[in-house]
Amino acid sequence: MKRLPDTEFSVMQGLWSAESSTLSTAELKELLEKERSWNMSALQTVLSRLEEKGFVKSEKNGRNRFYTVLISEEAYLAEESRSFFGRIGGKKLTSLVAALYDSKDITDSDLEELKKFIDSKK
Repeated sequence: MKRLPDTEFSVMQGLWSAESSTLSTAELKELLEKERSWNMSALQTVLSRLEEKGFVKSEKNGRNRFYTVLISEEAYLAEESRSFFGRIGGKKLTSLVAALYDSKDITDSDLEELKKFIDSKK
């Protein structure tokens, strides 16, 4: 699975967050514009790239094109995590969490949530 550039990832986040499993280009544009303005042509280009990469499929119905997600957010994030940990090699997860905590990118609340998750898996 290919890593998504930021723009493609933000479009996928919009699709993943939608209540419906299939969205028209116009519906997706409206959803995405809560975060930033989108030009319809640019959005269509990004969606075409996502379709070429196998992240979405599209169907034309009348004058509208509808997009359906093929790769779940969970599957993508799992692959990204494997790829990231593969790149950092011998580094331990605890070292990563410590670095995030020291840089203030992770809070005590985040750590408590992580602890609950770990405890639930034992």
